[in-house]
Amino acid sequence: MAQVGDVGNACCDVVYEECCSKLPVKIQIFLQCVVTPAIIVLVVMLVLYVNPKYPEFSVEEFYVPAFNKTSSNTTSSTISFNVKLRNQNAAIGLYYDGPVNVTFSFIPRETNNKIVWEYSVPKFYQGNAQSRRLIDVIKPLGASDTPVFNQTAVAEHSSVLPFGALTTGLEPLVYFRVDFVTKVRFRLIGKHHAKDFALSADVPIGTTTGEKFAKRGIQAGAASGIGWGGAQSAVMVVLITAINLMFM
Repeated sequence: MAQVGDVGNACCDVVYEECCSKLPVKIQIFLQCVVTPAIIVLVVMLVLYVNPKYPEFSVEEFYVPAFNKTSSNTTSSTISFNVKLRNQNAAIGLYYDGPVNVTFSFIPRETNNKIVWEYSVPKFYQGNAQSRRLIDVIKPLGASDTPVFNQTAVAEHSSVLPFGALTTGLEPLVYFRVDFVTKVRFRLIGKHHAKDFALSADVPIGTTTGEKFAKRGIQAGAASGIGWGGAQSAVMVVLITAINLMFM
């Protein structure tokens, strides 16, 4: 004659997946209403905050009046520019703890004398995923007797090409170098020190139009990230595994 305990064991063997593996109702409610949303929020926070990125600088527009052969202003020493500073982080603000110094330089191939323009923006804060434009017209450094930056002295002799630069048969090009130097600090919990940040770009300019030879902006280098790096993937795997174990 079968005992009561034997019947109970048989029931569990047959319908284990139906009844014996289920957690108490209160624990299920707790997991569904508290633990699971908390884990989802944690995962989202890790994705947004674990691996902050440095800002991206790009030269959107650049114009050298002296190179424009259709213009009467062929002896101008000015340059005009439109530079974009973009915060790549969707949830992290950036502090530029030092001025953003932008240096434009050009080296005529014939004289090999560098011509330099400098521009600076005081320190500021940049919010999440925001961009800031630096737009201006500036003159080169030097005394009043500095040789005129003109088409005859510069454009016809081209410039010292940057390493690996490409040329085009459509229009002669010259290259201006743009250097960015500043200090960047992320807006995160806890105390963080600003880090030196420097990028550069070689901007091709048409010698007949004086305009940047590219429709899209030219990015200055490759922005790098800080944080856990590869550990971010490991954390994600652990969290996903934990969620699966809870509901097995």
